[in-house]
Amino acid sequence: MSPRHFALLFAVCLVWGINFVVAKWSVSGTPDLVPGFEGVPPLFFAFIRFALLYAMLAPWLLPLPKKLGPVIGAGLGMGAIQFALLFTGLHYATPSSIAIVVQLSVPFTTILSIMFLKEKVGWVRAAGMGMAFAGASMVVLKPAEFTFTAGLLAGVGAAMAAAAGSIFVKRVELTTIPLQAWIGLFSWPPLLIASLIFERGQIEAMLAGGWLLLASIFFTVLLVNIFGHGAFYWLLRRYDASLIAPMTLMGPLIGVISGVVLLGDPVSWQLIAGGLIAIAGVAVVAARRSSTLPPETVIQKPR
Repeated sequence: MSPRHFALLFAVCLVWGINFVVAKWSVSGTPDLVPGFEGVPPLFFAFIRFALLYAMLAPWLLPLPKKLGPVIGAGLGMGAIQFALLFTGLHYATPSSIAIVVQLSVPFTTILSIMFLKEKVGWVRAAGMGMAFAGASMVVLKPAEFTFTAGLLAGVGAAMAAAAGSIFVKRVELTTIPLQAWIGLFSWPPLLIASLIFERGQIEAMLAGGWLLLASIFFTVLLVNIFGHGAFYWLLRRYDASLIAPMTLMGPLIGVISGVVLLGDPVSWQLIAGGLIAIAGVAVVAARRSSTLPPETVIQKPR
C-alpha cells in the first residue's frame, strides 16, 4: 500500500475510533463539556443521525433496487437496530469497552454465513472466532457492575444486528452511497416511533446540547458515514481484503485509546487482556478472506 493510501486509511480509522467518544458524549453528556447537558436519548440520537443521512443522500435512492426485501433487511440490521443498541450501550458503558465488543460483528457474520449461505470455515478462522468471543467475554462479564454489563450486552446485540444486516447486503445490488441512502430511509421511521414511545425530553436535550451537539451529529454523518465508508470502499476496490481487514482494526484501538485519554476510562487487566485477545481473533477471521461473501460483508467497520 502506498503511503498516501495508508494515510487515507489511517484517517478513516481515526474518525471511526474517535466517534466512539463523540457518540458517548452525545448520548450521555460525558465528559461535562456543556453545563446542564446530560445527553440526548439514545434512540432519538440515532433517529436524528439517520434522518440527516437520508436527507443528504435522498437523490441516490433512484433507480429503485430490483429486490426491495434484502434492502429493508440490510437497512434495519445495519441501521436502526444496530445503532439503537449501540447508542444505548454507549449511554451506559465506556467507549473503550464498546469499541472492543462491537468487533464481534466479524465472527457473528461468519457464523451467520455458515448457517444461511453455506460458507465453509477452516480451523484457522474457527480458532479466530473462539479467540474473539473469549476476549470479548473477559471484557463483558463483570457481575458486580450490572448497569455497566447491561450496556456492554447492548453492544454485543449491536454486533449481532450488524452481522445480520451484512447477510442481507450479500443480496443487495447497490453501491455504497445508494445503500447508505436506503439505510437512512428505512432506519429513521422506526427509530422515531421507538423514541416517542420509550423516551422523553428529546427536544429539551437537543436544545441543551447547543452547537457542540450539532457539530457531533454532523461529525457522525459527514465524516463517519459519508467520508469513512466512501473512502473505505474506494480502498477496498484497490487492495485485497486480506490486507485491508487487519489494518482497519486501528479503529477500535484508537477508540480504546481515545476513551482512556479523553474520558479517563478505567484501564483494567480485563480490558487490556480481553481486548488484545478479541482484536487478535477478529484479525484472524477478517484476514482469512471468505470464498462466498464479498469483502464488504465480512469486514465490519467501527462506528
